Amino acid sequence: MKTKIISITLVAPLMLAACGSSKDASNGNFEKALDAHFAKNCIVAEPFVAMADGHRYPLTVRMQAKAAFISQEQVDKNNANITRPLDALVKAGVLSATEGTAKEKPMFGGAEYTVPTKVYALTDAGKKASANPESTALCVGHLKVDEIIRFTQPGDFMGQKVSQVSFTASPVDVPDWAKTADFQSVYTGVAKTLSGQTKDMRPLVLASDGWIDAVDFNK
Repeated sequence: MKTKIISITLVAPLMLAACGSSKDASNGNFEKALDAHFAKNCIVAEPFVAMADGHRYPLTVRMQAKAAFISQEQVDKNNANITRPLDALVKAGVLSATEGTAKEKPMFGGAEYTVPTKVYALTDAGKKASANPESTALCVGHLKVDEIIRFTQPGDFMGQKVSQVSFTASPVDVPDWAKTADFQSVYTGVAKTLSGQTKDMRPLVLASDGWIDAVDFNK
């Protein structure tokens, strides 16, 4: 009987050590923390249009009007360039576009004049992809960690225990519309992120419940 008690006593600490703690500096804990961060934060495509009225949908864009000193062909070309980021999303099926008009006041006084507009609104697919109702950002997937490459030994920084973690990650949950050539030819930066593996480094903080991405600590 005494031998059995000794055996259990020796084995128990080994089992605990094998299980580890959520507060250990380890590849597994860091991967879990990064994946939790990426699950809450999308890869986003956010169109920037200088002539847009506001920063959320529905979004009204004031177009260039025909003038005596410029050809209709040039006006059409200029307007196409203005709305290109949004028209790519229309082709992708996440926005709809409606033509209209608006009144414009001359900069130096005078009578109001009418300018053409386009109003862009979210489709049902766009509503599902909306990353934030107060912005024009659309979610095109998330990153997921492939491998923890290395990390620094945790050190004290401004009262927190911090480790810098280097890793590779790949995109997941990418909608089909974000894979189209029309979309990716306009959103080239996003397309690069979606094209394959990303290598990056992020600071992780040791919290009371384990490791967490530094930007999520106060959320």
